Amino acid sequence: MKITKSFLVILLALTLTACGGGVGLILGIISAGAVVGLTNQSDDDNGDSTTSNTTITDDTTPQQSYDYSVKTYDGSTDDLVTAGLGQQGLMSTLPAAVDSVNPSATELRQIAIAQAYQASQDRRSNFGFGSLYGPAAPTRFVVPSTHGKVAGKEYLAYADNGSGQQNVTMMVQIPSRFTLSEACIIAVPTPGFESVYAGIPNGGEWGLKTHCTVAYTDKGAGNGIHDLQRDSINLIDGTLDTASNAGKKSHFTAQGSAQMDLAAYYSTYPNRLAQKFAHSQQNPEDTWEKDVLDSIKFAFYVLNLDENYGNITTLSTSNTIVIAAGVSTGGSAVLRAAEQDQQSLIDGIVVISPVITSDLSNASFSIQQNTRVFSKTVYNKPFFDVLSYQNLYQACASANTAFGLEGRCYALRNANWLVNNVNLTDLIANAQEQLNNYGILNTANALAHYYEANSLYAGITYGYASAYGKFSLVKNLCDYSYAYTVGNSVPQTKPISDLADDFATSWGLPPSSSTYLINNQGNNGNGINYRENTDNFGNQEGYLAGAFCLRDLATATANSTLIDSTDVNQVQVGLNKIKASGNLKNKPTILVHGRNDALAHINFTSRAYYGLNQQTRNTADSLTYIEVTDAHHFDSMNQQYQLNQTPLQYYLTQALDIMYDHLKNGISLPSSQVIRTTPSNGASNGFPRITQDIESSASHCPITFSDNTLAIPKC
Repeated sequence: MKITKSFLVILLALTLTACGGGVGLILGIISAGAVVGLTNQSDDDNGDSTTSNTTITDDTTPQQSYDYSVKTYDGSTDDLVTAGLGQQGLMSTLPAAVDSVNPSATELRQIAIAQAYQASQDRRSNFGFGSLYGPAAPTRFVVPSTHGKVAGKEYLAYADNGSGQQNVTMMVQIPSRFTLSEACIIAVPTPGFESVYAGIPNGGEWGLKTHCTVAYTDKGAGNGIHDLQRDSINLIDGTLDTASNAGKKSHFTAQGSAQMDLAAYYSTYPNRLAQKFAHSQQNPEDTWEKDVLDSIKFAFYVLNLDENYGNITTLSTSNTIVIAAGVSTGGSAVLRAAEQDQQSLIDGIVVISPVITSDLSNASFSIQQNTRVFSKTVYNKPFFDVLSYQNLYQACASANTAFGLEGRCYALRNANWLVNNVNLTDLIANAQEQLNNYGILNTANALAHYYEANSLYAGITYGYASAYGKFSLVKNLCDYSYAYTVGNSVPQTKPISDLADDFATSWGLPPSSSTYLINNQGNNGNGINYRENTDNFGNQEGYLAGAFCLRDLATATANSTLIDSTDVNQVQVGLNKIKASGNLKNKPTILVHGRNDALAHINFTSRAYYGLNQQTRNTADSLTYIEVTDAHHFDSMNQQYQLNQTPLQYYLTQALDIMYDHLKNGISLPSSQVIRTTPSNGASNGFPRITQDIESSASHCPITFSDNTLAIPKC
């Protein structure tokens, strides 16, 4: 049975009212200011679908609104986990729409789910896909079908403050084998900046296999693109419409500023594109915790509909296990949701590789790994600060690979940011030394080359700077913009066939799906892919001036002529709003992180958060910290680049098994530990590097916190 906790039950009142030729619902949800309005949206997919018109109001808070629809999947031709492809189909090439210019919502959903698996998992069977993890892999409690398909219902909804500018997407999936006697909800915020479907392989799949309802949210950062030339936007299902026609149903419509409207901007900067996370002017990360909690409330509402479990008071926090599970930015959202959970909605937490920035202002501990000690001055750096620093140096540190820029090394030397009068080899070594002295682990060095190959540091740094400052795209922050381009040509009109599937194939922050980060100054002011930018000496240096500008925004300085003190202050205000407290309100938590993570570097994220929790926690807090050697942020890169790294997806599955067993049956959580993995060539008769599971006793390699020191053993 479920372990006892303090409950604040969501109260729901139900009233029936006539609506046109049928019957609609008016529901009142009374819960600490949770106010939503629901209006139906038609579903153009084939199959069984239902819509209803519902309004929820409250006298104490502004009205919010959801556009929602529901679709039933039979688990054969289409399903909740694999979109009908089955596990084997997910291992194949990405599906394509029949008409690439006008893909249907059904096709976009299938492509998005398949893309989510490709982007997040190593799908090689000899590396564990399908047996250790994946749709058909067993959990501790369930052996799924060989194809991994799950039948059930899928609800899709918007949450908004009435402006149509937030339009946070939420999705609830109810598997057909969900039972009231063992009711459970898994809350899964989207990792990164993709659609809600990206949450399926990152926790949702486990929940559906285990017969739990899954509540997803894209955190207000989901993939949405506005093509200014065509006035083209996405609807909630990914299909295209014009912004003028869609109105508040648009997933994202860009806005100008008091200084420049969109028309004036486009006439000066043609063919530019706006992306939701960077350009919504909402700083979505500031409300990620609310989005997660709202998705859980929405799941309870959906489950308690007459069409599902018959009585509006059937399910509540008192008889339903709720686990919040997040990967990457989803992990950050989950931790902060737990910290802000005033209604005790969440019972347990599982987090993998969180992109978390902690408020360490009152912390006073050190991190010791083997004989090396990292002081607070080293690890007390926000994620945005780390990104901006690596964005400066990594292109040079990778210059001896196929992914770096030799010109960045020379440009940094000319700017006196690297040692002078030395050869390229020494410049590369000096750039790497700068990064490691900053606090980045040596074990992340090799992986960082592949992250640089995907322009992650530049792309994410600009995206966060724009989001934190709530800047419109017309701001041209640091003289960057987004556009489709080829090579070193000027920005061009993005092909409609490419634009039409962006919702499904883009990860939400360029460079992605043929949308690139542009230096507006290049090509004589007409714009150029930032990577192709050359300086006055002919060095291809990746627009170092822009990197310096972003670094100034992170360090609260305004040395760059591209920004002023107002810009800096806006970014710093936004940054300060997203810091985590480390107080998990006594919720049992398992936090897993790969030591080689070259994006959410472990010193600044999980280690810093765990140390903060241990120093400031309530004595009843139960946070297990698992550090996995030879693992990093993106399992998909293991397959893409044939890397011999441990797939963290396996430990996500295992951590969810353990947490569910803890909440359902009362088993003890394991203690904090390092999991040492062993290299393997991924031969068909064995699996790579997974030689240890998460143990209930970690005496062989314990992580400890005592005397204000977080000790990470060598193992």
